[in-house]
Amino acid sequence: MPAESKYLDDYRKMQRSDFSHFFDMPTRWGDSDAFGHINNALYSRYYESARVSYFEKAMDMEFKMDSKEGLILADMKIAFLQQLHYPTEMEIGSRVSRLGNSSLVLDAAIFTKGSDTLVNTSRATLVYFDFKGNDKKVIPESARDLICAFEINPPA
Repeated sequence: MPAESKYLDDYRKMQRSDFSHFFDMPTRWGDSDAFGHINNALYSRYYESARVSYFEKAMDMEFKMDSKEGLILADMKIAFLQQLHYPTEMEIGSRVSRLGNSSLVLDAAIFTKGSDTLVNTSRATLVYFDFKGNDKKVIPESARDLICAFEINPPA
């Protein structure tokens, strides 16, 4: 019997066990703001690095300027649950939680390295895109198969 999909309606309730892919990243001195915590604007960059790593590993996807098709970010939200300070080692979990016809939902969460301490979470919608035709495109079956094989919790 296949594993049951785990799509959380409340993306702020993610747990480490939801993820099969982690990307390690340190905070940097310059990421801090005048209040001494990591500036909220930086988290979208952290998630970007983890997102690229996920698709490189799960789909052997290459991110090149001359790509004819690929994924583009259409929407992203971040829930800030705790402050983070320099120096901290982060582990960013990423997973595809939902596969649509031409889009997918990528859930991600930042944990302090080696712990279950959840710092913040993200939910992003990505669209499979034809760069030359400037239009969305159906996610190829081969890409769907790679994502489903990579995930510990199959996408909805």
